Amino acid sequence: MATTTLTATPTTRPVRRAGAWCLAAGIVGAVQAGIVLAWPEQVPEARFSYPFSSLGFGVAQASFFLQHLPLIAGLAALQRLQAVQASRVARSGIVAAILGMALLAVNELIAITAHGAATDSDHATLVENLYGPPTLLIGIGLTVAGAALLRRGTSAWTGAGWMPALVLFLGVYVFVPLTPAIMGTFTAGRIGIGAWMLGFAALGYGLIRLTTDANGRIGS
Repeated sequence: MATTTLTATPTTRPVRRAGAWCLAAGIVGAVQAGIVLAWPEQVPEARFSYPFSSLGFGVAQASFFLQHLPLIAGLAALQRLQAVQASRVARSGIVAAILGMALLAVNELIAITAHGAATDSDHATLVENLYGPPTLLIGIGLTVAGAALLRRGTSAWTGAGWMPALVLFLGVYVFVPLTPAIMGTFTAGRIGIGAWMLGFAALGYGLIRLTTDANGRIGS
């Protein structure tokens, strides 16, 4: 008797296009982290825009905002896959992660308002604290989704059977080691973020790798 394999709701091209954008954005995010580390100090470390001047900080933050948008597209493509849609828990987790990433993108623009503030000022502290809830949403959402997808097995992920484990990894990574790294030194925080972005690059690669069935649907 033939077995039925879960297929994806969207056709191949939109998912793979989103995957390509997510892959590129993940690599760009890692490069951005490296640039921040290598950038010559233009202001004291006690200033929120460190190491950038006010103008450089605005440009950097705008680039972070733009870099987050393809990551949202990658998560949205992941959420539409039938393997995810078949699990209410996984579906809800990915939706939470999408919301978190969208809020994180907006925060990158809000942070520009603190460009001239001291890191210990009320304004800078408020802006810094705004990053917590979106990051937490991403971490919880992907952890829950990844665990749910692993429980259902990898038969629907032909071509990229490691994807459920990667989704779980991207969620758990938020709590360990990303959060301790960000709360630690400036260098540790940038390295932690850069490595996380490489994980999203892998997510995009997985979306590209998923194979199709006779109807051109991904995931069979």
